[in-house]
Amino acid sequence: MSSAPPSFGIAAVLNGAFRRTRLLCLTIAWITALLAIILAQPSGPVATTGALAFGIFILLTITRLRWDSLVILAVLAVVFWILVDSMPGPAALLAGGERMLIFAALLPTMALVRATAMTMPTVKETQQRLARLPDNAFSGGQQLAAHVFGGIINTGALALLSAALPPDSDAARRRASAEAVIRGMVSSAAWSPFFIAFAIGQNFVAPAYAWMAIAIGTVSALLFTAGTLLAVNRDFAWGQLYLSLSCLRPVASRLLIVLLTVLGVALAFGLTALSAVVVVMPLLVVVQLVRHRDKAQIILRQTRDAMHSTADDLVVITAAMLVAFFVTQEDSLAVLVGSFHAGQIPGWVALVSTPVLMMLLSVVGIHPVITSTALLATFSGGGADVHPALLVQAHLIGWGAGTMSSIASLSVQTCAGLYQVPARHLVFGHNMASGFSYAAGGGGLLAVANLAMGYV
Repeated sequence: MSSAPPSFGIAAVLNGAFRRTRLLCLTIAWITALLAIILAQPSGPVATTGALAFGIFILLTITRLRWDSLVILAVLAVVFWILVDSMPGPAALLAGGERMLIFAALLPTMALVRATAMTMPTVKETQQRLARLPDNAFSGGQQLAAHVFGGIINTGALALLSAALPPDSDAARRRASAEAVIRGMVSSAAWSPFFIAFAIGQNFVAPAYAWMAIAIGTVSALLFTAGTLLAVNRDFAWGQLYLSLSCLRPVASRLLIVLLTVLGVALAFGLTALSAVVVVMPLLVVVQLVRHRDKAQIILRQTRDAMHSTADDLVVITAAMLVAFFVTQEDSLAVLVGSFHAGQIPGWVALVSTPVLMMLLSVVGIHPVITSTALLATFSGGGADVHPALLVQAHLIGWGAGTMSSIASLSVQTCAGLYQVPARHLVFGHNMASGFSYAAGGGGLLAVANLAMGYV
């Protein structure tokens, strides 16, 4: 047997070094982000070190991006070129990097949480209960479970719940289950501080308004869930709801502990919701590892693997937020908007157009991060006569509606593979109508609330 060519061995060595360097940079950024929060030093040596490590990670990751992510970056570059008068200097870039450091901590944190959840006996028991649901209650149970799990582990809920689908399910049941899981998971973005969507929205308002948006989101999510359970599942009965909720009993107390701990730490130490998530969740995982030491190796290995594969979402979101950061430092956006509308924009326009435009543009492949960043930068800070908490909630509804039926949605593509359903069937199905109804109806209700609060 002939030995491998020397070039092949060198390539393997270089690739291994490349992967280890990326992982090291992301780990440094994660740790320094945690330290910056704990030390209450959003800028300074610790944050600077993290921003530099995160910047190197981004540069090393660009070569691994999918073509659609490169298209998004190209669009962001055009927006930057139009709205920013001059290229920011090193000091401005570093300041922007320090602001973005929280994103370097959020995604690894969520990877750690997902890996931990997958090993918990209570989660496995919930999977087994869902698998035993009768046919007429299965998709409703999947939607409710996806909503609850999605609020904590985001897209990790998709893989978890697909395992509950009987392997001999026909195409119709696979499609109905996939659609239900997507609806449940993405709509939890309305109230969950664990979503990237919330991380983006809170950057445009004061922390108190971000918490108010979460409270409003519980109502939005409840209305959407109840509406879709009744509209999509024509033979739905309230007895099925009881069966579905009973499946969640094994994990209910643990999920409540997580949410109350995050809320308590945020209020006690004056942290934003996102900062509280980044600090609290690793500590809760450590408690779980102490209780189940035999699971430590698999949890850490799966977290490492997830960090290795982290690429597109993190780079795209960071780029979008950097563009928004630099745009809001100048008045070019206000001048551009002023050329179309003089004075303050009516609040109802902001609250309806934000979710509807995010949803419609997502359907044709434009990532919600582009639309929402532009709209939030336009409407926040007095740009529109709107209550800040309602504006953030409109953005969160738009994020859920947009990712519900977009061919470019990670949720859609993931479910297409897990449930063995063509992605186009998931896009052009019940979720298209559900997503538009969610965006238009949610935006309309927020506009009514805005008027009731004395805004225009």
